[in-house]
Amino acid sequence: MLVSHLHESADMPILEIKLNIPEGTTVEINGLEAFVSSGPDSVEDSVRRYFTKYLSNNGRKVFGAAARIEDFQGRPGFTFEDLASNLSVTYETVKSWHRTSGRSAKRWKRETGTQEPIRFDWIAYDDVAPGGGERTMYRLPEDVAEVIRDLPVFQG
Repeated sequence: MLVSHLHESADMPILEIKLNIPEGTTVEINGLEAFVSSGPDSVEDSVRRYFTKYLSNNGRKVFGAAARIEDFQGRPGFTFEDLASNLSVTYETVKSWHRTSGRSAKRWKRETGTQEPIRFDWIAYDDVAPGGGERTMYRLPEDVAEVIRDLPVFQG
């Protein structure tokens, strides 16, 4: 069913078109894609979509390394030094790749109105290394490592 209305606003006429579209249908309008769904994605769907459609190859490397580290340790908690060692690159390289992934996060927030599903959450060093220390530790949000650890890092 197609319903359209033409009405005037202060600046210009507005054409309003309403379509009844079945759930799960992909709609293309003027070359832009919109996905019609019945509700919010599951955590797994959001993580997969963010990892494959939003992150760059370098962003996937950084978050993939974080997932591998958490999986190997069996607990959350890693530093940028841990990531650099895992990836065989410098600390500065990891910081740069992570900083660049902020563009992906900004785009996700703009397009979905929600916080990015893959991110580094700060944790207190004392929580993972009792006795103190001055290092900054991070963790992935719950269940994220399990989803991304088997996803392909490089996208062609």
